[in-house]
Amino acid sequence: MTKATRIHKALFLVLIMSMLFMVFPMEAMATENPLDEIQNYEIQVDMRTDGTMDIYYHLEWKVLDDKSEGPLSWVKVGIPNKHVDELTAHTDNIKDIEYNKQNGLTYAYIYFDRDYYANEIITFEFSIHQSHMYVMDEEDHMLRYSFTPGWFDEIEVKSITIKWNSQNVLKSNTDKTSMDGYLVWIGSLTFGERLNASVSYNLDAFDATEEGQWQEDEGEIGPFGVLLIIILVIVVVFIVIVLIEDDGYGGGSGFSGSRTYVYGGGRSSCACASSCACACACAGGGRAGCSKKDFYHTNVQSDTLMKVLEED
Repeated sequence: MTKATRIHKALFLVLIMSMLFMVFPMEAMATENPLDEIQNYEIQVDMRTDGTMDIYYHLEWKVLDDKSEGPLSWVKVGIPNKHVDELTAHTDNIKDIEYNKQNGLTYAYIYFDRDYYANEIITFEFSIHQSHMYVMDEEDHMLRYSFTPGWFDEIEVKSITIKWNSQNVLKSNTDKTSMDGYLVWIGSLTFGERLNASVSYNLDAFDATEEGQWQEDEGEIGPFGVLLIIILVIVVVFIVIVLIEDDGYGGGSGFSGSRTYVYGGGRSSCACASSCACACACAGGGRAGCSKKDFYHTNVQSDTLMKVLEED
């Protein structure tokens, strides 16, 4: 097999892997023995005159397992972006609440007043003031919002409800309205599943400014950026392997048995703003859950792939 053929095969394999990354970039891995279960997850959205959002969270969180990772003492719940303030606890069982950011993902960290054990249910509530959530559509004279509350990659949500104040709303992706004047989205979420609420207003509904629009963070590498870097590294590694093999040095090069692993964090929940091409890396939930797993399905054994490259 010629050097060019080897390189073409290597690049073809990398292309297939890249396509799998893009199609299943953050596919959740349902755990056989989940640590927790969320029985009820409610989010209420009210608007301020400047187009920013007051978001109120209510969660009923049941501990299923206090042995594998210990009792539950804190959790992290995904919030839309870094432009957040007024993080406020509304139940006495929250000892502290703070903003935190990891790998381009933004969270509210919730610390409880004590440890919670198997079969205990902790009901807690908190709120945030969130800005940079809308996109201005000058052509249609619309102000558009798209909000995906924090989801959980290793926790099932038995019931989720999003309530959005319907005042001045022109369009939304729900047809349900409650008696108290809120648009309503209702469902349940399996591992990693998410629910989106999209709402549009007249551009003059709020004192919105171009500076207040959602915009992707600059200078930060998000989950997709990490995947692209991984793919780039794999391309370089395979080309090096091909060149070494072609020169007869593969046997002792140290490459023939190498493995590439990418690890996530704990259990995840994060949220996206309008037009956000974000996906949530495995992180969150308060206790380690998938740090020992190859969450991104990227455990590539180069010796196996080399067998493909060596085929005529």
